[in-house]
Amino acid sequence: MSGQVAVVRRERPEIDLGPLDPARGGGRPVDRMDDDEAGLYDMVEQVRRIRALATGGIFDTDLGPLTARLREVADELEAASASPQHRQEVSWRERRYVPNCPVIGRSNVLAPPAEFELLEDGTVRSEITLGLEYQGPPGCVHGGIVALMFDAVLGRANHHAGTTGMTMYLDLDYRSPTPILEPIVITGRQVRVDGRKVWSQGAIHHGDRLCATAEGLFVMPEQWVAEYQQHRDEEGTSA
Repeated sequence: MSGQVAVVRRERPEIDLGPLDPARGGGRPVDRMDDDEAGLYDMVEQVRRIRALATGGIFDTDLGPLTARLREVADELEAASASPQHRQEVSWRERRYVPNCPVIGRSNVLAPPAEFELLEDGTVRSEITLGLEYQGPPGCVHGGIVALMFDAVLGRANHHAGTTGMTMYLDLDYRSPTPILEPIVITGRQVRVDGRKVWSQGAIHHGDRLCATAEGLFVMPEQWVAEYQQHRDEEGTSA
């Protein structure tokens, strides 16, 4: 039809699954943080328990009294809490991305949270079981959650490789259903750097079955370059 815009799809990425083999392990733990004196992470863990139980919840009890108690706790926390704007400012000023991340963050109730290990070749790996709160189709992880996990694992792989950036595209292939309530392994690694452009690849497996693969292109804004390098140098000095 005249006037119709032709859509050209980019070529499918070729994913090297060798380094992303789920059987590889034995890396060192990374991105782990101990709880602070205020006990925030412990509190968040209890909220996660409630979150998991409330998803499609079926209870043999009257929820009214429990809800009233939870409302009291929420009111007390709200009264004592800093504003969202202040919390956001502090999180970036003090580089608290890791604890706030919606995939690995121990202070984020949305996070499962995944725990990563870093292999000698730079591959980042996590074995995790996702609950009902991450379900899309029956028995399967929601496709958007799969994309979220890939964005996180590729981003952390880039960070630990020394060159990171903001996601420009994330190209996913859903190969087979990713199950909930069963262990899955997600892996990611940086594959190529060209100036400020970084390409990374990842995979999700359930046992030997390939569930999904992804390639991401990340670009570091120019104003980040000097700040990020300074931060990496500081990390190296304090190590």
